[in-house]
Amino acid sequence: MGLLKQIQQTTQGQDVEHKLYKSARLAIKRNSWKPLELQDLIRNETLSKEMALFLCTCVKARLNILVSGGTGAGKTTLVNALSTFIPKEERRIIGDIRDKDGRDILLKENKAFDGFLAAGHSSSPSNMIDRLELIAYLNGMNMPINAIREQIAGTIDIIVHLSRLNDGSRKITKITEVRGLEGENIVLRDIFKVSPLKGSYY
Repeated sequence: MGLLKQIQQTTQGQDVEHKLYKSARLAIKRNSWKPLELQDLIRNETLSKEMALFLCTCVKARLNILVSGGTGAGKTTLVNALSTFIPKEERRIIGDIRDKDGRDILLKENKAFDGFLAAGHSSSPSNMIDRLELIAYLNGMNMPINAIREQIAGTIDIIVHLSRLNDGSRKITKITEVRGLEGENIVLRDIFKVSPLKGSYY
C-alpha cells in the first residue's frame, strides 16, 4: 500500500486542515520574540500549504519523521511547529539526533520512540542516512552494515530536508519517503521537491 493512501486511511475523519490553521501559538526558540505557528512558515514560504497538510497528516498518523538540514536551516522551528499536532502526553521529541539518541531510536525493542519527531544535521536526505549509519556504528550497534541499514529503513518513515538559501530565507527543499531496503541499499523517494533557484514546488 502506498504511503499516501496508508496515512489517508489512518487519519480518515480527522480534521487536519482545520487544525492546521487553528493550532496553538508556541515559542519556537528561547530567544524568539514572536511565537510562530505553522501558517507563519507557509506565509514565509518555508513550505507550501500542500506540504504542510501532508506533514500534519503524517504526524497524526504517528509516522517517524526526521527533519534534516544544516546549521540555521530552521530544523528546530519546524519540529516544534509540527509537535503542536501531537497530544501533549504522546509527544516524542528529540532535539537533535546524535550519539546515543541516534542509536536508541534504531533499537528494535525500543518502542518508546514510535511516532517521534527528531532533527539531524545533514546536507541532504541521503546524507542523513549516511550519518545515521555512522552514528549507529560509532555508538555500539555491533551489527553488520546491512543489519544497521535494515534498522534505519524500518525505523525512519519520512525525512524533511530544510535549506538556508543565499538570501537568508529557509525552505523545505525535499520531503522524502524511506521506502525500505533493496539489496544492500536504502531506497528513498522524493514526495515533494523545491527548486531553490525558481522557488517552485513540484
